[in-house]
Amino acid sequence: MRVAVSQMNFVVGDFKYNANRVENCLKEASKFETDLILFPELTLTGYPPEDLLLKDDFIAKNKKLLKHLTLGVKGIVAVVGYVEKVKRSLYNSAALLHKGRIVGNYRKMILPNYGVFDEKRYFIEGNEPTCFVMNGIKIGLTICEDIWDANGPGKRICEEGQADIFLNISSSPYFKGKGKVREEVIRQRARQYKAHIVYANLIGGQDELVFDGQSLVVAPDGTFITKGNAFEEEMIYADLKIHPKSTKQNSKKPMSSPIKTYYVPTTLNRVSKPAILKRRVRKLEPTEEVFKALVLGTRDYMKKNGFGKAAIGLSGGIDSALTAAIAVKAIGPENVVGVIMPSNYSSRGSVNDSETLAKNLGIRIISLPIKEAMLAYDKILSKVFKNLPLDTTEENLQARIRGNLMMALSNKMGWLVLTTGNKSELSVGYCTLYGDMAGGFAVIKDIPKKWVYRLSQWINKNEGYPLIPEIILMKEPSAELRPGQKDTDSLPPYSLLDKVLARYIEEDQGIEELRGIGLPMKEVKKIVKLVDNSEYKRRQGPPGIKITPKSFGKDRRLPITNCYEP
Repeated sequence: MRVAVSQMNFVVGDFKYNANRVENCLKEASKFETDLILFPELTLTGYPPEDLLLKDDFIAKNKKLLKHLTLGVKGIVAVVGYVEKVKRSLYNSAALLHKGRIVGNYRKMILPNYGVFDEKRYFIEGNEPTCFVMNGIKIGLTICEDIWDANGPGKRICEEGQADIFLNISSSPYFKGKGKVREEVIRQRARQYKAHIVYANLIGGQDELVFDGQSLVVAPDGTFITKGNAFEEEMIYADLKIHPKSTKQNSKKPMSSPIKTYYVPTTLNRVSKPAILKRRVRKLEPTEEVFKALVLGTRDYMKKNGFGKAAIGLSGGIDSALTAAIAVKAIGPENVVGVIMPSNYSSRGSVNDSETLAKNLGIRIISLPIKEAMLAYDKILSKVFKNLPLDTTEENLQARIRGNLMMALSNKMGWLVLTTGNKSELSVGYCTLYGDMAGGFAVIKDIPKKWVYRLSQWINKNEGYPLIPEIILMKEPSAELRPGQKDTDSLPPYSLLDKVLARYIEEDQGIEELRGIGLPMKEVKKIVKLVDNSEYKRRQGPPGIKITPKSFGKDRRLPITNCYEP
């Protein structure tokens, strides 16, 4: 049996575009004399559609598109994800298409409701494990989360009678290391089910999520037959040698749900083309993997939202340098504009470093000194602030002037402002609301400071020369909002800060569990308090790309107003 996996970048709500992608993939797969093709979860709507699912017209268009695509499916068997509506209930479903008809249907049984997932807000769980038989081969059908649970519908299908192949259509979002975890789960299920598994995953950026693809075809012993590349659109093919097993029911194991079985009247193609050979897929090392996720997430956010150019405030620091390098890779240097906004406290070195960076990246730069604007603010506020000492108010004013200038450029030129704050800073509120947080997309908002350096070093190594100037990598981090300012004036060293943040935010550890981390408990409690007190800031910042297992936003939903003390 020849199978194909369509690892494509579908767009939420763009029914016409999604239909064209499906039709093109069907044509290509047919040319390769494919018997069966899989598309990702919720192919037609894109994933996740969120509250678009509450709109009747959205559901109706999805149903209309399914009918249209069904008519175009001829000799091949296609598995397509869609939203099924039954009376007032919605199901996350997979339709089985063949010869212009819907010949089978499956409703996702295990709905994830954790982290970035809230499918139970919209969907009803299915209750029927589903198989179909084509040319004597029994094939189990599952959707995403179904296969992550060892006691899921696949196990129930095996209890009734061994299946030869299991299909899983998925939209499984990325975080650092997710691909390895996912591969191990699929291999475990292949060995558990004693069957081939064909796994189709989405790729592309959708708001804060990135989908990494890495679709799989796995043999019953858990070995890989073929794999999809990470973060790339492609069609993946595999020839499976199947010897149909007995489908006699195992009467020793009671069934908790009946197995629905469809019979597809088709015969396998006599493949005249050369066999699909096992291909090599280059394994990405962790830093390159994260970089590619950031590039894809940035590119898709801009493209899918209709932005052609990006503007980035260049400070001469490593955060803005990394953000600019990612943007250039995502949309090209001709579409990135660097903005230098020096104040009285900006060192000449920082301005020079920004200019060198821009030259290395090949991007245009604009210089907008803020000295006169700061003097104007001082004059306007002089009576109100009379006899009051200088403090962070004046520091924040500088950041807010810069934010105003960046948004003015955005309004006038139609550029998307990319903010440059990293996860370490956002965690403890070391950022200015309506200042450096002002913008449309926060590229590195889920990147801890130590990873900012790691990514920058990887970029230079990969390019073969210091694309990001070494002096930027070497200088001590500073906001440059007052004379001689350094980040460590207000924060512990980032090497220690990031350890506390990872354990408190990503692992939900309490104060007592953070003992022995290398900082006095007084300092640990201060960090925790800064994180908790900065929730109101993070709520008002732009969206950004999820990279860690737990990012700010959907992953971590805490009330701003609360009196809990850890």
